[in-house]
Amino acid sequence: MFHRIAEIKVLPNCMVWAAFTDGAEVVYNVSELFDRFPLFRSMKDVPGIFEQVHIDRRGYGISWHDDIDLDAEELYQNGIHLKSPVEIEPGQFCPVCGQRIRRKSESQRAASIANLAKRRSKGGRPVNPDSQRQKTMRKSG
Repeated sequence: MFHRIAEIKVLPNCMVWAAFTDGAEVVYNVSELFDRFPLFRSMKDVPGIFEQVHIDRRGYGISWHDDIDLDAEELYQNGIHLKSPVEIEPGQFCPVCGQRIRRKSESQRAASIANLAKRRSKGGRPVNPDSQRQKTMRKSG
């Protein structure tokens, strides 16, 4: 599963706070990377670079400039979790987008899997010959 960052904040002592789209909150110590990766030392040596952190496009990482960046998975796996991800049950509302989470029946799940397999094999959206629309088209045609 890929985790996406929704918000990032700079903390003292070269630490960042990250909020993920699943509701998890993590604190990550970037100073641990100074010894392992020389490129990260420039954040310690040059004042003001560390505060320029921003979220990459689509939220799959953070970066300071073109040379220095961190993957969202690194933050999520190796950071200190302050808040666990939100487990959303069917019938509840998503905290990020506000949409109601629907519950699929077993037949709907099976149909979704079958349709996905058909799309992959044919390269396009499949037509269900048993659908009401197809039956109506056969009767009128």
